[in-house]
Amino acid sequence: MKRFLLIVSGSISILLGQFNVSGHIQSDEGESLSYVNVFFIDDLEGTISDTAGDFSIETSMGGERVLRISHIGFEQIDLSISVEKGMSLINVVLSKSFMEMDPVTVSAGSFTMADEEGQTLTTMDVVTTAGAAADIFRAIQTFPGVNQVDEGAGMYVRGGDVSETTVILDQATISHPYKYESDTGGYFGMISPFLLSGTYFSSGGFSAKYGNVLSGVLAMESLDMPSRSSINIGVGLAAISLGCAWVASPDKLGIQFSGNYSDTKYLFKVNGGEDRFQKMPTSWDGNVSAVYKYSPKGQFKLFHYSNIDEIGVNVESPSFNGVMLSDNGTDLTNLQWRHLFSNGLMVKSSLSLNQFNQGMSMGIFSQDMNDSIWKWRTDLSYTISENVKVNAGIISDDLRTDLVMTYPLDENDLSDSAPKGTYDIDYQTRHYGVYAETELNLTRRLFSIIGIRSDILDDPKQKEVDPRLSLNYRLSDTQFFKLATGLYHQYPKAQYRDNYNGNPNLKAMAATHAIFGYEYKAKITNLKIELYRKNYTNLVLEDSVANFTNDGRGFAYGADIFLKGDLPLISGWVSYSYLRSERKALDHLRVVPTNYDINHNLTAALKMSIATVNSLGVTYRYTTGKPYTPAKDQWNSKRLPPMQRLDLSMSRVFFYPNDKMLVIYGAVSNVLDSQNVYGYLYSPDYSERTELKSTHGRNIYFGFSFNI
Repeated sequence: MKRFLLIVSGSISILLGQFNVSGHIQSDEGESLSYVNVFFIDDLEGTISDTAGDFSIETSMGGERVLRISHIGFEQIDLSISVEKGMSLINVVLSKSFMEMDPVTVSAGSFTMADEEGQTLTTMDVVTTAGAAADIFRAIQTFPGVNQVDEGAGMYVRGGDVSETTVILDQATISHPYKYESDTGGYFGMISPFLLSGTYFSSGGFSAKYGNVLSGVLAMESLDMPSRSSINIGVGLAAISLGCAWVASPDKLGIQFSGNYSDTKYLFKVNGGEDRFQKMPTSWDGNVSAVYKYSPKGQFKLFHYSNIDEIGVNVESPSFNGVMLSDNGTDLTNLQWRHLFSNGLMVKSSLSLNQFNQGMSMGIFSQDMNDSIWKWRTDLSYTISENVKVNAGIISDDLRTDLVMTYPLDENDLSDSAPKGTYDIDYQTRHYGVYAETELNLTRRLFSIIGIRSDILDDPKQKEVDPRLSLNYRLSDTQFFKLATGLYHQYPKAQYRDNYNGNPNLKAMAATHAIFGYEYKAKITNLKIELYRKNYTNLVLEDSVANFTNDGRGFAYGADIFLKGDLPLISGWVSYSYLRSERKALDHLRVVPTNYDINHNLTAALKMSIATVNSLGVTYRYTTGKPYTPAKDQWNSKRLPPMQRLDLSMSRVFFYPNDKMLVIYGAVSNVLDSQNVYGYLYSPDYSERTELKSTHGRNIYFGFSFNI
């Protein structure tokens, strides 16, 4: 709930209309351009040019501002203009580029979030989605192909578990991307959407640029140079925040900082539930970024993020009465260099360090973990001609995991006297990756991405080769067919590869993807329909002699539908997923439904403008029950009851002279007070059973933010 305070930084798209900025957009060949995206980058208000290439924006904020104009197939430009009383008229000429060849616009199973023409979801969509709490991961859970197995933010993508989706920021890997981390992911994503300039999410069939993962990719880019100096102060029911942006030298040096502190004491005092915690959930995070542009074509970006969170939950069940304690800490430091050479070669290179530590205990169970990743990555992109573009890259990771764990041999007996086992792992290795791919306009209607990737593990010596292929056929200016297939590998976790408790000779797990899709993309409507199949091999399986083997296997198949619409006063999307996912892995003796095999998943997210400065968001979710294992019965032979949830969010904005803005917001989560069941706990002799229900019933959250 603490993340609702982030809505205040950018949740306004409807303004008072005191000024008017109008103009005409054409190509460098003199052709008027329709459906061009035009918006102010400080608050994202804007419009789309009409069929004659004309546009008009009503705005309440005057002064010096930056207007961004972008269109698929043309170079994006940023114009510094003076917004004054009356009518401001501008004429814009866009030059052609080859950005239509960018793989995020044609890949099967992909969604992008950036404030540009042609993108599926914007940052505004993320922060105004009711129930998402301004969290990217929770917003992605409203997409088709992503299952929500509990009340957390964990991303289970098309039959894969939460560990099968990699998270990347500015080329750096975030190995533990959640706050209040758990086995099913965590309660919130780590990175705020207001720290980002763009986001790419793929639920399968992604290109050779991304590897060493079986199911999904979330790749993010942090903010570049701030457009103006500003300060933002936010106060909510469970958190306070401070954000600052400083333009030290226009178009040369910019620095940004933000920090958040969350203490849920008052949240639970208002909504009830204090008795569930011995230690209330608390966290703080801070980040700083600096962008230095040494030339119009090159820059350095330094980004650092730190987070600490703690929680103590009272647990009452037939198998255990006590407290579950957890504390997590994450640090990410990344230095990125980017340069566009005169011959058209784009180079992006970064050096990063990601560290994570966790302490957790519940009865006899305890865990202390320290993970670290040193990573260097360089990506190259070169356009040879109008029809050919080449991408290549190299990655080097130094990985280390220290893990000390005590666990019950019977998962239903956590008492101090219960039989127990131990792990004590110090695992270190180095991973290399290299890829190359070509983007080809085979004909005026047929586009392809053909790539190959190799991943190499240093200890033990292993090498994988993964071919990838994606085809995009243009039926018309608004309709496309998409095909994608490829081979994907992922190395097992450190605890399975340990010399003493695991099997150091485990091979990489593998999955093959096959996707067929149709997309309709028009001015106000975007429809995606996809069918997919994944086959898993070399999954980790427990073994009485070797500890673990690669004898596991499985499959997942299904269909995803996504429909998004944008009208003047109402917008939103509806997503539906059908999934079948079965595996023979770990302690499964045969192929059975996975714990996250949720067959039907329906989400509707709606945003309405009910007055000139008011907005209302509504999100409804319905899913069929996930599998569970009854006492002394076959694994996952039964299913939980269906789950549903309704969330509301509201905001009102007040504008003041000199670009000052006050936002007041509120939200009601789980409006229907649905007591969804997420699982069961059994006593050691299986004679008693306790339902694991929703942590929160109906509850409210509110706050405000002031920007100067």
